[in-house]
Amino acid sequence: MEWQWIVARASGFTAYGLVTLAAVFGLLLSQRWQSRRIWPRLVNDQLHQYLVLLAGIFTAIHGLSVLIDPFTKFTWFEVLVPGVSHYRPLWMALGIIAAYVGLAVVATGWLRPKIGYAWWRRLHYLTFVVWILATLHGLGDGSDTRTAWALDIYGASSAAIIGLTILRLLRPPGERSRRFPGWAALTGVVAVGGLVFTLAGPLRPGWNKIANNGKGSGSRVATAQVVASTSSAYSATFQGTVTQQGPDAQGNVTLQFNLLVQGGPYGSMTLILQGTAISGGGVQLTGSSVALGTPAQPGLYQGALSSLSGDRFHATVSAAGLAPLTLNGRLQLFGSDGVQGTLQVTPGSSSGGGEGGF
Repeated sequence: MEWQWIVARASGFTAYGLVTLAAVFGLLLSQRWQSRRIWPRLVNDQLHQYLVLLAGIFTAIHGLSVLIDPFTKFTWFEVLVPGVSHYRPLWMALGIIAAYVGLAVVATGWLRPKIGYAWWRRLHYLTFVVWILATLHGLGDGSDTRTAWALDIYGASSAAIIGLTILRLLRPPGERSRRFPGWAALTGVVAVGGLVFTLAGPLRPGWNKIANNGKGSGSRVATAQVVASTSSAYSATFQGTVTQQGPDAQGNVTLQFNLLVQGGPYGSMTLILQGTAISGGGVQLTGSSVALGTPAQPGLYQGALSSLSGDRFHATVSAAGLAPLTLNGRLQLFGSDGVQGTLQVTPGSSSGGGEGGF
């Protein structure tokens, strides 16, 4: 995996976390949940503004690292102008707009002595706009959206912001403050709509094609270059996590391995094993799928296992317009959900000895 993509993902989630914290602090300030003796209001305001500034810095790092990523090869124009990106244009546009609105929020901090506290506070409500746009951008554009840890981040962020917003609308500070139950109900409806969108959109199979308006992965690496990069066998290592679903009432079990591959042109691999528990222990494999690709296009190659014996697996994957690849790998579990191993990639297809158990 290219280091630029790692930096882009890390800085993007860091910026998103800082925007979430800034919005949470703003809501807590509006509820006047602070002690003047232990944590003065001025310190809270300053910390809130500092979080906004840090979010802007990491957003800039995110944009720069995306710009120099060798796979997508964005131009300056695509990174700065919403709606013109060759890769997931709508979802890229939301991120760019979020960055500009965030820049405006940062500017209000510098202009506060001139515009006054009242206007500064009103304009700081734009932080919520930044958070909403950043959430949609991350869900629709991020290569990690379907991982458990990324969904946990989005879920925790949404629960904090939406929960505090509804509380602020239903229990405003001060005896004379008005309550807004209608707006609170609308906030809840929007939250449910966001959950439905996530399940029916970014988490559905084929989202990459939908997000790209049917124009492929967004890669600007020529097909000939990709073919040339896999014209000879190579070895790689991988590491990642495994999640288990089941066994259910029928004894069905599903294991999903989300793996980052080090070495070679493809840095992302997903392995799904489906099976049925058998008497005496163990699971009989009933189905499988393998996806190999890049962080921006994780499903470039698709296939299934041809054999699984102990910790070793064998698979053939193929992609439209590209020669098939044979994968021979070895999995090693560590900790509660960690996995690592080795991978041998060979051009061409090969049949294995049939599926086994796990």
